[in-house]
Amino acid sequence: MSVDIRSLRDIPRIGDKMAKRLIEHFGSESLALEAIVGGDIASISQVEGMGQRYAITLVHDVRSRKEGVTACDFLKTREAMDVYEKVLDLVKGFAHTSYARDKLNIYIPYPSSRSDIIMELRSSVSSCMDTARLLKDDEEILALLPKVKQLSFKFTIPKVRDRVIVTADQKVFEYARERFGSMLDVHLARSLSEFIDTARGYSHVIAADDAYLSFDFPEDVRPEFITDLKGAENWQIIPEKDISTFARNLESITCSIRVVQLLRSKGIGFYAGVPDKDLGKLASVLSVIDENGNITAGTDKEVDRLRYVMAGLDQSVSIAVRNANAKLDECLVNSEFTLRGQEMLKVMKGSVELKDLVGKKLRASYHTVVRECAGEVCSTLSLEKKEALFVDSLFPEEITHPLEADREQLNVLRQHIEKKILKRQLEHKREVSRVLASSLDTVRGMVREVLDFDVGFAIGCFASSHNLVMPEIVEGPGFGFEKGRNMFILSRHGKVVPIDYSVGGTRFSPQGDPKRVVLLSGVNSGGKTSMLELLAQSVILAHMGFPVPASAFELSFTDGMYYFAKSKGTLDAGAFETTLTEFAVVADDTSKLVLVDELESITEPGASAKIIAGILEVLTENRRSMAVFVSHLSELILENTKSSIRVDGIEASGLDADLNLIVDRSPRYDYIAKSTPELIVERLSKKTSGKEQEFYARLREKFR
Repeated sequence: MSVDIRSLRDIPRIGDKMAKRLIEHFGSESLALEAIVGGDIASISQVEGMGQRYAITLVHDVRSRKEGVTACDFLKTREAMDVYEKVLDLVKGFAHTSYARDKLNIYIPYPSSRSDIIMELRSSVSSCMDTARLLKDDEEILALLPKVKQLSFKFTIPKVRDRVIVTADQKVFEYARERFGSMLDVHLARSLSEFIDTARGYSHVIAADDAYLSFDFPEDVRPEFITDLKGAENWQIIPEKDISTFARNLESITCSIRVVQLLRSKGIGFYAGVPDKDLGKLASVLSVIDENGNITAGTDKEVDRLRYVMAGLDQSVSIAVRNANAKLDECLVNSEFTLRGQEMLKVMKGSVELKDLVGKKLRASYHTVVRECAGEVCSTLSLEKKEALFVDSLFPEEITHPLEADREQLNVLRQHIEKKILKRQLEHKREVSRVLASSLDTVRGMVREVLDFDVGFAIGCFASSHNLVMPEIVEGPGFGFEKGRNMFILSRHGKVVPIDYSVGGTRFSPQGDPKRVVLLSGVNSGGKTSMLELLAQSVILAHMGFPVPASAFELSFTDGMYYFAKSKGTLDAGAFETTLTEFAVVADDTSKLVLVDELESITEPGASAKIIAGILEVLTENRRSMAVFVSHLSELILENTKSSIRVDGIEASGLDADLNLIVDRSPRYDYIAKSTPELIVERLSKKTSGKEQEFYARLREKFR
């Protein structure tokens, strides 16, 4: 019975403590519920105290409450569950994002009672297959998808150090500190002198009330008046807040936009709620910020110029000073000074310093060199007139040798340029933030859509890579196929021999013999176990709404699948009893598929044949059941039952030139095949020599 889930408290696994963690992680209860109901296992796994396994279990619990079934309702044995998990791992190998790999865990096989869900899945998976056929070789999309990740909001916005809010009102101060204090400085200044002292420490000052309108500010203090902080938007005061959210997720967002644009360009309707022009505008706005939230190079030529000035300032001044000193040295070397008698007397009397006289003679040359030095700096850095005035202040009027730049004045110039950069960047950031502030929900939905696209795309690529086909659903019971391929063998070895087979009523069934319960006999290493695996894979995939590994396939839905793998030897009394208990569940009247591999190994052959015969009789009496039992005891089993059971066989006809068994892997209907151990012995005889060969030759004689 399905249950409606409206809050986190409706989920049995979630208590108050876990609910609080989920809300803190996702930002709200509705977003947390959206993630759980939507199967966002990757995001849930990141919540404190939750790992991937817990997240998978939680999502499955919620879905089972909504849908009324679990995977175990169809997968009735541990071995059946193992096959399902291995199949799912194959699908996950085609996911391009960790989100998709995790979310693929939500796909389970459903019993026939929920055929409505299966049919819905078939429709969506068929669409995914069409998309994969179109896009599986698109290099740009394949390169973009791995870069898309869930949006992260778990980060601290760095405090903005170059901006300050100043107010003379205590209440405004308290409001500003509460709302903006964690992101930028807020100061209370009740006088002009306090305001100016505070303002000179920042590149941008926001005056938060009109008490300062009458102030006469000095030239270097130019505040921006925003007198209604409560009515101000974040983008006006602290644009970095919204920009940071996008900057920290920049790659995921920009790659998602590009994926959406590419899909639309190929005629695939995707994320239809956002027009192309809005996507283009968003992409354009995001192109002007980098992953740190700064304005990117190329956005503003003036900012680029100022950054160039900042980057080259120290080096250009150093080079210009070095060149100037070289010129001054040359002037000194090449200069001749003639002192008149009166000048000599003044020097001798000490009333005039010799260096003063020398300086007087060199003053013109010195000033020429200094002007050339300043001009060199201005030219190299392409400085504007006001900036050039700062350069003029770098060098002393009085002659000094060697010439040195005034470090304090150099810092003043650097601060001037930095303030200009920050001011222009703030203008850009405000415009960017204004657009982005209204786009968060759009972006959140878009990234989620792209991640969910990869879930379906992975399924489609899996189907395309394995050449899977969507099975035809028929009235049961029965299944049949042509050119079926065991995907586990294909994945391990890269090739597999396709087979044909049918049980029950399908168009592939032998003429007039739609037997539902079958014994499969045959040669060792002939592929009987592999065929059971193929049947299990195909039936599980079909009940997931997925395509199957065959060129054509028909099957009827069933309530459950029982898969019993080959036993590892004769069982002790307790294990034997447990095994029989497991088989007792097949006695009910539900529709089912039972796949059993060599059950005879549980005890001695005579007893095993009787037990298997009894189980087969029960399955035959249930007209809604299908079964395939692999056994080497076919003849003994038939002797112990009166039920009409078909025996099919896989038999070897000899050895090829490489001493491999020549086997027709497709079972032969109504044919008891021998295990042909004599061929194995013959192969060993031909592959060995000496005493070993004599041993195998002696064994071979026993079969003649």
